[in-house]
Amino acid sequence: MNARPRDPIDTHVGQRLRLRRTMTGMSQERLGDAIGVSFQMVQKYERGDCRVGASRLMKISAALGVPVSFFFEQFQGTPPASMSVAEDKKSLDEKMLHSKETIDLLKAYYALPEAVRKHVLGMIKGLDKEQAA
Repeated sequence: MNARPRDPIDTHVGQRLRLRRTMTGMSQERLGDAIGVSFQMVQKYERGDCRVGASRLMKISAALGVPVSFFFEQFQGTPPASMSVAEDKKSLDEKMLHSKETIDLLKAYYALPEAVRKHVLGMIKGLDKEQAA
């Protein structure tokens, strides 16, 4: 049996789902219970093996405390670089995305008030531009 190729959008949504779930410290089992599916189904969503339906995505967004749009942020119509890497190898971007340092940084960032987050993000982008110059 040939599995269908993963759609880049499904893969991106799954990566964002995993990112938010790990940021909140929620297990796959707990998320599955909250949305009415098994933890194995959550795994399939996170890998992009199964497409998340609209009603299920609404339940996921409520359980994880983010708007539905969160799962589509940064998707620009072309697969992110990490999607072109062979499945048995993780790209540098994907490894960084799931590192403890990244998760800790994101938790600290989202603990800040929204107005402060905007300033922090602006500062970081400014630092990035200085490095490129």
